Amino acid sequence: MLLLVGVFFATSSQIEMGMRNFIDEELMVAVSSSKLYVRMRGNPEGDLIVNLHGGPGGYSGIDIKLMGPKLEDQFLIAYLDQRGCGKSPACTDKSLLTFKQYLEDLDFVIDSLRNRYKKDQVNLMGTSWGGMYGFLYLLEGSKKVNAFACIDGKVNSYYQNTFLLNYQSEKISELLNGNISSDKRTELEKIAAELERIKQSPSASFYKDVNWMLHEVSPKLGFNAYFADTSNIISLDDVLQDTALLNLMRYTKDEFMEIGKKAEFVNQAFLDGPEYNDINIEKDLSSINVPTAVIQGEFDYVVGTGHAILIYNALIGLLNDKKELHILPDTGHCPAIESPDVLANILVHFFKEHSS
Repeated sequence: MLLLVGVFFATSSQIEMGMRNFIDEELMVAVSSSKLYVRMRGNPEGDLIVNLHGGPGGYSGIDIKLMGPKLEDQFLIAYLDQRGCGKSPACTDKSLLTFKQYLEDLDFVIDSLRNRYKKDQVNLMGTSWGGMYGFLYLLEGSKKVNAFACIDGKVNSYYQNTFLLNYQSEKISELLNGNISSDKRTELEKIAAELERIKQSPSASFYKDVNWMLHEVSPKLGFNAYFADTSNIISLDDVLQDTALLNLMRYTKDEFMEIGKKAEFVNQAFLDGPEYNDINIEKDLSSINVPTAVIQGEFDYVVGTGHAILIYNALIGLLNDKKELHILPDTGHCPAIESPDVLANILVHFFKEHSS
């Protein structure tokens, strides 16, 4: 990967919090054929943590509210918007939406932040796709990362995809054995047939199928793939009506509406290709020598409820005092929303324990 230091375009503010400085800066880091938005918040004297949002196609802004409050007092957090995402410029060239490009981007950002804030190493925390992104970066052999927290991440796409397909098929069998209406039976039989088609199909074009499974099929089978408690869902309207949240993220309503279009393009670019759908780095994790915390919600049906255990067991190059496994009860795929205090306490303890 390239090791050049990116160019910054920044606006910043600095306020006193107690006896130390609290920084809040917006940066644009120059990368190949684009630039990436990074929001820097927290204690500049603390260890630097680069936040890798989910997706592919997510954004980092809401993590300032969800993950920031208990972390920013002690750490300097870099909320990165990945290529084509959030406040970073849109990317309409699918040839640039690849693992190779994203890893080069992350290396640019890490070098730039290390140089700007005088840090020898950084820490990483990645959620969902960000968890895999972090592991992919570690497998490049970089010595720039001190510790990594994987939150509801994946490393084995086959496990992820077959878990949801099999779980939904089992739920349909249970419902068909019960007392249901003829219309419901017909609907479930059609869904079962479609799931069988997907099982037999190549995964090169999975965007439409996986979104149908996650967002349409799961509710019809009586569960939510993302949340253990659906009352915790933060909807688009919730964000648009929360002026304080928009101000915290530094979005206007119109700007926030735009990120959905960008997210869809990026997500489809990855999910309609075998690079993302067929990846399995489970065995490669044996070479990881960076302290790692593996965290997952008990009811995470997006990557599969056993994925964290699979990852933890694959980290055979780490002694037990260098790796942690946390299964969060009554929590789905989004612990920052459903169990923010529990998650924050784990992260603070882990990164303090393995401070650089």
